[in-house]
Amino acid sequence: LVMHPKYQSIVGLGPSVVPLLLRELRHDPDHWFWALQAITGEDPTHPDDTVTQAAQAWVKWGQERHYL
Repeated sequence: LVMHPKYQSIVGLGPSVVPLLLRELRHDPDHWFWALQAITGEDPTHPDDTVTQAAQAWVKWGQERHYL
């Protein structure tokens, strides 16, 4: 999934796409975590998080950094 050319092109957009990905996670938790980590160099999730928990961690991270 993360190696798909379209996914990679989104990562290639860089930091400008972070708010969009975070809004998407807020409404539809999905596997954007690798993209966010690749773009930001951060990972607010825990290894045992569910997809929903990981999405919530990223949304909280984005709010704290004023992306949302």
